[in-house]
Amino acid sequence: MKNLRSLAQLVLLPLLLPLQLGGMLLRVHVGRARSARAEGDRGALSIEMALIVIVVVAIAGAILAAVTSFSNTVKSTVPSTLPKDITPN
Repeated sequence: MKNLRSLAQLVLLPLLLPLQLGGMLLRVHVGRARSARAEGDRGALSIEMALIVIVVVAIAGAILAAVTSFSNTVKSTVPSTLPKDITPN
């Protein structure tokens, strides 16, 4: 069980790397937006909010691309017809 957990970590961590980088980028921009809001700088606040939206949309696009790619591979491996020896009721 211990080896299975470490194997899962070794496989999943590289796959989740883009999400981790996007999350860090999002935290940086949220921090800048908070400091701009505290200082009362509305121009910087709107720019930071626009960058946050761009990062969130990019993360959503990456997730959508991964799910689409996964669904295409599953669709090609799942047989679409029943074998001849199995008859439906």
